[in-house]
Amino acid sequence: MRADISLVNACLLPAYAGRSPADWILRAAEAGLAGVGLFGTNFPPGAGSLREEVTGPLRAVRPDLLIALDEEGGDVTRLDYRRGSVYPGSHALGAVDDTGLTREVGAAIARDLRAEGVNLCLAPCADVNSRPDNPIIGVRSFGDRPDLVARHTAAYVRGVQELGVAATVKHFPGHGDTRTDSHSALPDIDRDAASLDAVDLPPFRAGIAAGAKAVMTGHIRLSRLDGLPATLSRRIVTGLLRERLGYRGVVMTDALEMAPVVRRWGYGGAAVAALAAGADLVVLGATDGEKLLPEIHDAVQEALDRGTLTLERVAEAACRVASLRAWADPGRRAGEAGGPAADEPSPPVGLAAARRALWAHRVPRPAGGRPLHTVRLATVANLAVGEAPWGLRTPLLGLGALASATDVEPGTDPAAVLSPDGAGPLAVVVRDAARDPWQLAVLRALRDRRPDLVTVDMGLAPNGPLPGDAPATLFTRGAGLANAVAAAEYLSGRVWRGPLRT
Repeated sequence: MRADISLVNACLLPAYAGRSPADWILRAAEAGLAGVGLFGTNFPPGAGSLREEVTGPLRAVRPDLLIALDEEGGDVTRLDYRRGSVYPGSHALGAVDDTGLTREVGAAIARDLRAEGVNLCLAPCADVNSRPDNPIIGVRSFGDRPDLVARHTAAYVRGVQELGVAATVKHFPGHGDTRTDSHSALPDIDRDAASLDAVDLPPFRAGIAAGAKAVMTGHIRLSRLDGLPATLSRRIVTGLLRERLGYRGVVMTDALEMAPVVRRWGYGGAAVAALAAGADLVVLGATDGEKLLPEIHDAVQEALDRGTLTLERVAEAACRVASLRAWADPGRRAGEAGGPAADEPSPPVGLAAARRALWAHRVPRPAGGRPLHTVRLATVANLAVGEAPWGLRTPLLGLGALASATDVEPGTDPAAVLSPDGAGPLAVVVRDAARDPWQLAVLRALRDRRPDLVTVDMGLAPNGPLPGDAPATLFTRGAGLANAVAAAEYLSGRVWRGPLRT
């Protein structure tokens, strides 16, 4: 039995290269494509309006198209990929632990997305960050306690979806206890069913109870449950998520282009395996999909011919995705409350939240407001974060409080890192320094010369109090623009006026 191309397309979420939608993706949208994923590569420097340049042309072809992007706030943003997010991320919100604030931030993010024509938010992370040295989750998690992560996952979902944007709870069944970045290798989590139920599943249950329209699977292996990655495992997708947790919405995959999946199964093989496991929406990743769609079409047809995939399963997946498209159709929801984004409130909700998330250890507020020198240890972010800017240079400049700014490239000999010339306070900006020997070595070398320096750590903050004699450190709990402005205000004694987006 042959599968109609439009039926297969209805389960696929590819991407395209560049800013303006390519001709091939417009044709695919006409041929029933479920939606389009937008990534950092679609946000070049100097780009104009997303609605005018990207989502408008796509919706002119297919009004109910799913247009998706990662907008977690904090370190992971696409709308603000070239400036940094105007909202703090999950780590900051979990530390404040005000579910009303988390819901408000989720709604503000959804309002921004909706104003730009985006109707599928690939957030929040429902992962419990139970391993502090996790290389890919960290500040993207609300915290290390299941109950905390559960209540904020539910609040974020409600905030996003009350504005008519679909939320995506990820990365099922929980990516928080990994030593490996699943973009590059397959993490193996040593969890039995009881510990999975106690630690990792409560936030997903909460997100589902809150009405999450989508759940994204993770490319992680729970070897006690199955030897396959969760995305390709029928035991996990159908058995655990569908049957045990009772989820009835859209199950979507993490990007198939990630190394542990695509290197072994290829795009076609992975798409077939994911659909057979019970996934409904297959995300291909940032790679241009023009040549990938035919590969997947052929693989699906071959699997149907062999009997390893049924037409009924593909039709079921397409039906669920169609229901999501109908719910998130901007045309259908145009008259509902919360339409296009209004001017930011004063102070902006993201900045107000970031201020509350600051943790200052032995860092007094300045009395005189003298300009600051900054040294930023320019560590390389993981692939989920990408190239979004971070640090204090921009906000201090905007506050009129920057004396000088120096970037230090990773691996630079600590002895060669010079403290800035001239008088004035010094802030050394780092990210997750506690688990990076190079950053720690540079900090020690600079502190020997400038004992009065303040460390600004824009990564994961410690769970408990620091010893009284620990070095002066300001923890922002994230590296978004909102986090940076809050830190710059604290260190300079000045107040940011106006919106964060200019």
